[in-house]
Amino acid sequence: MSNLLRRLMDTGGLPPLAYYFARFVARGCGADEDGLLARSAALVSLRNLQGDVCVDLDEYTGQPLFGDDSQASPELALAPALGEWLETLAGSSWVGRPGINAPLILDRQRLYLGKYWQYEQTVAEALRARLVSVTTLDSERLIDGLRRLFREVQIDETDWQKVAAAIAVSRRFAVISGGPGTGKTTTVVKVLALLLEQDPRLHIALAAPTGKAAARLTEAIRGGKGRVDAGPGVLERIPEEASTLHRLLGAGFGSGFRYNRDNPLVLDCLVVDEASMIDLPLMARLLEALPEQSRLILLGDRDQLASVEAGNVLGDITGHGREIRYSRSQTDFLAGLGMTMGDETMPDAALPPRIADAVGLLRVSYRFARDSGIGELARRVNAGEGEVAFRLFGEGRYRDIAWLDAGESSLNPACLDWAVERYARYLRADDVLAALRAFEQARVLAALQGGPFGVIEINRRITERLQALGLIRGGEEYHGKPVMVTTNDYEVGLFNGDIGLLWRAADDSLRAWFAFTGNELRSVSIRQLPEHSCAYALTVHKSQGSEFDDVLLVLPSAENPVLTRELVYTGITRARNRVTLQGERQTFMQGCQRRVQRASALAEKLGWAGNEETR
Repeated sequence: MSNLLRRLMDTGGLPPLAYYFARFVARGCGADEDGLLARSAALVSLRNLQGDVCVDLDEYTGQPLFGDDSQASPELALAPALGEWLETLAGSSWVGRPGINAPLILDRQRLYLGKYWQYEQTVAEALRARLVSVTTLDSERLIDGLRRLFREVQIDETDWQKVAAAIAVSRRFAVISGGPGTGKTTTVVKVLALLLEQDPRLHIALAAPTGKAAARLTEAIRGGKGRVDAGPGVLERIPEEASTLHRLLGAGFGSGFRYNRDNPLVLDCLVVDEASMIDLPLMARLLEALPEQSRLILLGDRDQLASVEAGNVLGDITGHGREIRYSRSQTDFLAGLGMTMGDETMPDAALPPRIADAVGLLRVSYRFARDSGIGELARRVNAGEGEVAFRLFGEGRYRDIAWLDAGESSLNPACLDWAVERYARYLRADDVLAALRAFEQARVLAALQGGPFGVIEINRRITERLQALGLIRGGEEYHGKPVMVTTNDYEVGLFNGDIGLLWRAADDSLRAWFAFTGNELRSVSIRQLPEHSCAYALTVHKSQGSEFDDVLLVLPSAENPVLTRELVYTGITRARNRVTLQGERQTFMQGCQRRVQRASALAEKLGWAGNEETR
């Protein structure tokens, strides 16, 4: 037995989970543990761990199965011809057809882990079933509400917030997507008011993927209600408390969720913020638990990073950056509500997918003015214009963006100066609430977890500098240490991504303090604190759902597949007032060109032609 896959795992080219899954499949059906079936199982498991929902075999034909790492085992170097590959897989009892319960599913030329094929199918079927208009709509009442809640515009101008609101009120499923400052939560408050004017008995819930995102949605809804001219009693019925999706679904109930297909949620309308963070399995579980007649409104920025886990659900739903054009019937409906639509109608000869009519795309940012460097930098990065984006730093026109050159193998010392200047403010605070507020004003973000430019090393170096200056004292856990919870603890009530400070209480005991909506403070003893890590620096992924006045974004100095357009854009747009980037010019431009590519058939199943990027 040659144990090629084992050698590949031992050299770091294959994660242990992928190796042992391949061995499990091979032994289960009596196949060679290094044969084509085992290698295919290892590949699909590996790609799933890296974010893909499936493997398109045609893309690998004649190519290395495991990238450059295959060179450690030359026998694994190239994939076979597609016909041979399909024949081998189809002949295995452990590879099923679509709809069959099997460890692996072969759907035409796409190979899935069995449960991920089912997740994708569940999401596609549930969304397609919701692509219908509401039959009980009171158009006259809606026209009156739209006129009252949205500003007057020029006769040839389109109010995209108003368009998105009309779409969300008139359909059982809708997406409101836009970048920072485009007014997603402002729009959804008006949507909820319009819905309650249509039906005052509507049972509405608010949710988000993380505790931080749920808290921000709660604050935004509370603040937005004061700016809405709604009918009598309507504002009082708009809910203000958002929960995490895991809490909404009843996570921790045995081995799954309390609410599911057999025990559905009792809801008429669910609003979910930061939808770009939702992975495919969680979206499938959510849609299974949500009754088909219930409304679902997703809010999010389709240009942000996809979820950490497999899938890019919001990107698949919204066409991966494609221009949103509506059907003739949709533009006629919107025009009937008094909206100017311009050339947003798709020609009859090129009908858009049905799901396009469910997408309200907000296109005007009210946070970043036309002379904002952050806004212009984000636009250029999002358009893939790396060269133009980099030149913005040297033009001298913008005071809210700055560039620092990275060292070959270590941080620019100015990064540590940046961190000390900003973090010294919260460390000198008189009380923990003031400290938490001050700490939330600035943050170091990084593209990577490990290496000289990763959060582990950055946190270590910031800690050393603060200790050298006498701003912090102590060992592993000390007064002033920022901590990020890295697991969900339902008993304690803290969740993955929650950020707090270790701070001495009045009795001199060191406790972990967390600020929630408003001025609500909670503390737990160090012994009760769930698994956590130091949080002077966060990965860009972990920063999603948060905003800071001042951001330092640390990029690697060498090319890295993690560095993508979506990551750079997401990091930049966490900043409200100022962003500083540390990196290397060529690497930055390469990152602006590289897009997140996750293999999936969800976009195709929802009607988008293929899954190619168009920008």
